Amino acid sequence: MILINKYEPILSIDEAFVQCINEQIELAKIFDFIDLPESIRNIEKLNSTILRNYYSNALDQNLLEVKTVKYLVNKNLRASNMAEKAVEQYQKAELFLDEQIHESLSIPFVYQLEKIIIEDLHQSKSEFNLFTSQSAKMPEKLGLESEIELENLFEFLNRDQEFHPIIQSWILHFRIMSLPLFSESKSKFANLLQLFWLKKHKMDMYGMLCLPHEIYINKPAYEQIVSNAIQGDENGLTDQISFGLQLQQAQLSRLKELFRNYFRKQVDFDKLNPRQKNIMNYVFERGYKLKEIDDSVLNKRQKLIMYIVQHRGFISTKELVNEFDCNRKTIQRDFQLLLDLGLVKSIGAGAGLRYCINLVEGSNPSLEKYQASFVTQNNSATENNNEDEL
Repeated sequence: MILINKYEPILSIDEAFVQCINEQIELAKIFDFIDLPESIRNIEKLNSTILRNYYSNALDQNLLEVKTVKYLVNKNLRASNMAEKAVEQYQKAELFLDEQIHESLSIPFVYQLEKIIIEDLHQSKSEFNLFTSQSAKMPEKLGLESEIELENLFEFLNRDQEFHPIIQSWILHFRIMSLPLFSESKSKFANLLQLFWLKKHKMDMYGMLCLPHEIYINKPAYEQIVSNAIQGDENGLTDQISFGLQLQQAQLSRLKELFRNYFRKQVDFDKLNPRQKNIMNYVFERGYKLKEIDDSVLNKRQKLIMYIVQHRGFISTKELVNEFDCNRKTIQRDFQLLLDLGLVKSIGAGAGLRYCINLVEGSNPSLEKYQASFVTQNNSATENNNEDEL
């Protein structure tokens, strides 16, 4: 048996790996913070399912219109040929993975997938008879060498606690692509098993991750990486992981823009003035960190005040007195604390006094660990410039 640490000598986790992982974790927090309605979440989850199906089939040389794939996934269209039935079977494979999410990777698991995406695909009685040139597929067996390699790979992944699930998922993907498996659909196996692994570890961005899209638009470079893996390039694992993380980051960037657009619709971004737009951009990047501030710094009412300020842009003491149905002095004390912490700043005076997000945060020991990284870097750069001027 291959030792569990088989992959350790040739895989190092550098700054790029850490950056990608942090971006995914932060994006998940942003998504949770903007609090999209459940109906919107379900729509985007379904859209991602459709796109994964479309691009996975496209990588398998099974090109259909996205609209056709959408109709098939939504069961608004009945499959009339092998290409369309492949879409249905891929959808069944994803549903199967959801049902097995608490199971470990195993050889029987692979054979069950083989039955869904290969055997069942070719078992349509309406398409095969004595006069057709095609024949139904018989169950296939893995070669002994491939089976041993997969057993060792699955043992490593099921037991490993050192590498992040995202990195493990790319190890899984490229190892699947480098092995002789079945007569067809190898890329589907790689994409499905990678999705299973990410979903199992809650790293699939609530079902919205669509890595086959990134693979498809980077197909030439991807095929070269796979070719090197098949040839047994001993130094190729780090290249595979680095390339995979580039694709992961590209997909995260697309999702971030999607979330940003939804957030802007929530706050009527186009109707805001430039100052308010600047505040809302800041809130999108920074707002989720409020949830991480513990109650020893801000109480629940003060956090709610911050959420209201963030979503409205500007707020007055009078408006919050009505909002919380409490004494004006209580709200004033809350704002004084938020001013002292540098979370808000005041604009205007007297009856026109308003509070808004403080885009330039001062250094505060109680809040430094909650600051966004770009704020910390900006503060450090400002301090260095001031020292140089002195």
